[in-house]
Amino acid sequence: MKSKIKVFLLLITALGFMFNACNESKDLLTADAKTGGLVIPTGSIPYKLGATPVVSIDLTIPMGPGITSIEVYNKYIDAVAGKESNQVLMKTVDVALANSTEKLAKPYTVTYTDLIKDLKVNGQALPANEALLPIGNSWSLSYVSVMSDGRKVVNNATTTVAVANKYAGFYQSIGVFTHPVNGPRPINEKKFLTPLTAYSCRIPAGDLGSSGYTVVLTVDPVTNTVTFSSGVPSDMFASATRSYYDPASGKFYIHYFYVGATGNRVMDEVLTPLP
Repeated sequence: MKSKIKVFLLLITALGFMFNACNESKDLLTADAKTGGLVIPTGSIPYKLGATPVVSIDLTIPMGPGITSIEVYNKYIDAVAGKESNQVLMKTVDVALANSTEKLAKPYTVTYTDLIKDLKVNGQALPANEALLPIGNSWSLSYVSVMSDGRKVVNNATTTVAVANKYAGFYQSIGVFTHPVNGPRPINEKKFLTPLTAYSCRIPAGDLGSSGYTVVLTVDPVTNTVTFSSGVPSDMFASATRSYYDPASGKFYIHYFYVGATGNRVMDEVLTPLP
């Protein structure tokens, strides 16, 4: 019996050493971050297609052991296809040990050209025309600190640059729904324009969003004229009055209808962007 107890105690001791060893490896990673190399970047940024000439990213470096530079690595996440690109060194931010004496702010900027450089998904380069990027995809930027002693410290914090369009977001809809039999009724609703492509969004139709009625708005990037498609559960059509997007105010002026059993259900709305 005593021999069995000794074996059991030895087994527990061995497992304890193994457990501590695992914890030590995690603690060492934490210690590395605490004793040097830590950087704090902007967590996420929308890349609004056609409206983001420059992406500005904040990078904060706490005071600590001297950092020579920060290497910024980039890869593209194709969430639509479920694939990723290769990873490349996109940019090097010079620090020159300045964080040795004070907390440091090192903001940097990148352009679309920077974001797509040398990246390939399934051997194919990303399109030169950003409008061809699918909504919902993103870039993931990661950070490696090059220390004064030559060490390279990989940071856990990353920056996600998500592909969106410039129309996406919340709007206040004010307007009128005109029924062919029951007459007009006011529309006063908060709506979200869900981005689909660089120039199109899906929205709740009129005041029927709770009933599942939606329509896709597509903006002509040259004329700003709005057209309607993919109405659910009924096809939606443009009224005689022009529908358009006003880039100066960010408002949509939309006029459309669908055909019911007793005639056309007409919707006239002004969508004002909410802060």
